[in-house]
Amino acid sequence: MSVLQNLTAIKMLQLKAFKFQLSNPFKWANGWYAPVYCDDRKILSYPKIRDFVRIELARTIAEMYPDADVIAGVATNAIAHGVLVAEQLSLPFVYVHPTPKDHGLENQIEGDLRPRQNVVIIENQVNIGTNCLKVVEALRNNGCNVLGIVTIFDYAFPTTSKKLQKAEVDLIALTNLDVVLHHAENMSLIDAEQSKAIHQWQHQPSKWSK
Repeated sequence: MSVLQNLTAIKMLQLKAFKFQLSNPFKWANGWYAPVYCDDRKILSYPKIRDFVRIELARTIAEMYPDADVIAGVATNAIAHGVLVAEQLSLPFVYVHPTPKDHGLENQIEGDLRPRQNVVIIENQVNIGTNCLKVVEALRNNGCNVLGIVTIFDYAFPTTSKKLQKAEVDLIALTNLDVVLHHAENMSLIDAEQSKAIHQWQHQPSKWSK
């Protein structure tokens, strides 16, 4: 666990951005049930933690992807953080829908983006990875070079890691589920048995049932 991963996890837990419900799990849009929920949107309501996340996302990009030409936010939840990071780095910003719109200009990429530009994707959180991988595909189809994905929180599913490796795209997270569970247990938000159960879910999330 890095210092940054620890700090991010603690700050988000202090915001109560994580909810743990093993007996009454949350239902995801894909139909899966989850014993933990990350409400990262809370970050935007607190200026100090919002500034922390903005600075650390930007610092990560500056250090790991110094050749970035454009910041791309995954629509819709990562748009706000993407704009903040682009402003911090004085870089152009676009946002990308996982699929093209079915109205108006029917765009998938919103904003001005030229082929051969180096793009870093900002995601608010990564779970099964479907949306961010669709965004990677859209940017590559536009002729751009995707340097990597930077996210606030990663559920760190082994299956998602394999998908990202297959797509040949790097993922960097400010923190992840393993670090969050470690600190949640230390803060008495969950006990050891609950932490173990959530880890078991993490490795087979599609098998969890209500």
